[in-house]
Amino acid sequence: MRQRTATVAALALWALGAVACAGTPPNPADPWQGMNRPVFDFNEGADRWVLEPASEGWSFITTDGIRDSVAKFFYNLAFPSRFVSNVGQAEGQQAIIEVARFTINTTVGLVGFFDPATRWGLARRDEDIGQMFGRWGVEPGPYLVIPLLGPSSPRDAVGLVFDGLLSPFTWIGITTGIPTFGVPGVLNVVNARARADQQIENARRSALDYYVFVRDAYMQYREAAVANRGSTSDYGSGAIYEAGPSDDLYELDEPADDAGEEDPDAP
Repeated sequence: MRQRTATVAALALWALGAVACAGTPPNPADPWQGMNRPVFDFNEGADRWVLEPASEGWSFITTDGIRDSVAKFFYNLAFPSRFVSNVGQAEGQQAIIEVARFTINTTVGLVGFFDPATRWGLARRDEDIGQMFGRWGVEPGPYLVIPLLGPSSPRDAVGLVFDGLLSPFTWIGITTGIPTFGVPGVLNVVNARARADQQIENARRSALDYYVFVRDAYMQYREAAVANRGSTSDYGSGAIYEAGPSDDLYELDEPADDAGEEDPDAP
């Protein structure tokens, strides 16, 4: 009787294992999952214990408008990377638009804290060196989670190095000897985390496996970015949105479409 019970239990455990394996087939795009998951867990711990509290403090002392303006400021400073990426992809028109956007937003937009260029019809589009490599036909390679930096791939990791070399903060630090990259970089990350806080919490609550959710979302996002399709990114934060934050400085009072028409509900 005991042997039969043990046999049944063993078969039950085997069946459960088979079902579990059938429910989570290996992903050929993520062969490094055994390495990635511990790094992902480490990043999640750093986020919950360090970055999330810092972003909550930043949200407490700032307004939505201030955080939006800070995001626009850092987006504007990433102009060299976007310009080089567009030139490398033979996107001449978009490269010219980038120059015009940078000129307008740096001057009229007060060093980039406002984005009048978008309101004036100059389309905003995210570009980076990793996207340029993708347009050249360079495959992304396996999914990769980088400590503290998050989801990436070998191609995008190399692109990230070039993006850093093109950053104005890097060249200011080289020419002046002042380590300017650290503090602005931390502010940019904390600000972006604060702006994406609700989306992150919603994803954590709704996802059955948050690691898989982040991996699949990142891979789809990068595929669309390389193909230059999909929604515009929210000033480089990675958060997809439909309507950009308001630039009250350039808000114009538009006349109502039905101006002059009698309101049927009016007394």
